Amino acid sequence: MDGFKVVTKKRGKKKQLATNVNCKETCHISGDTHDAIAVKKKALSTKESLCCTDFYTEMKGKVEECIKKVTVSDKCLAKIVTYGLGNFAECLISRYQLALLLALREDLQISPPGVQLYDPKFFTAEKEVLSEFGFHVLSENEEGKRSCDSSTLFYMPHCGKSLYNNLLFANWSPDRLCHLIIIGNSFSNMIQNLPSSTMKKCAPLIMKIQPYMEEILLPGNFQYQDVFNDTVILLFPQDKLNSLDSEFWEHCPEPKYDPEDLEFIPKS
Repeated sequence: MDGFKVVTKKRGKKKQLATNVNCKETCHISGDTHDAIAVKKKALSTKESLCCTDFYTEMKGKVEECIKKVTVSDKCLAKIVTYGLGNFAECLISRYQLALLLALREDLQISPPGVQLYDPKFFTAEKEVLSEFGFHVLSENEEGKRSCDSSTLFYMPHCGKSLYNNLLFANWSPDRLCHLIIIGNSFSNMIQNLPSSTMKKCAPLIMKIQPYMEEILLPGNFQYQDVFNDTVILLFPQDKLNSLDSEFWEHCPEPKYDPEDLEFIPKS
């Protein structure tokens, strides 16, 4: 059944399907030989399925509230930067994550060219589909070091902690961090679940900023368990950032990682 398992919802007897950890679908095609038309059709079908859920209705409301907190009154969110979406031609988890991006882009009324994506593992057909949606597939590996001087939504589903650390480094000032909205992994859970030695080595800026940021939990009612698990909305309230003295922001050299600890593909 394409990598699904059956679970029972607590509030009734009706059975629902939920993904397991193995997201790769059973198919006769593998690798960079996918048909773009079929991939696009599946992506749009998955988007329609997602938009009919209570999860998406609640999720959209939370994102809209966060945007109101971050954007200036006379401006609106105009850009979504997406890292690490994965191979949505093969992986159901990645396809639902793409479906969320498609739905939010439409409901937030962001111009398609304002959606920028990078994943070094994208297949040719996936790049073609994203371009047909009007999105801009980045050719340069930014390693997450995108600096922002205006409100930007970063969509980073299940990315590694070092990639988040790089994004923080590129915006390490109260005047820049306040512009960021991140849909991604919970920083609090990283700090709670990983040894402090690992965090200090691979993501020291996450440890440093976590007490001064805000995490908004996503609804827990999505039927496919492994798609948005541990995903939250991360905000960096300007009043909290401005309360920190200048020493907090100093001594922030460009991160360097042991190759064995890297959780993203670096520039070649």
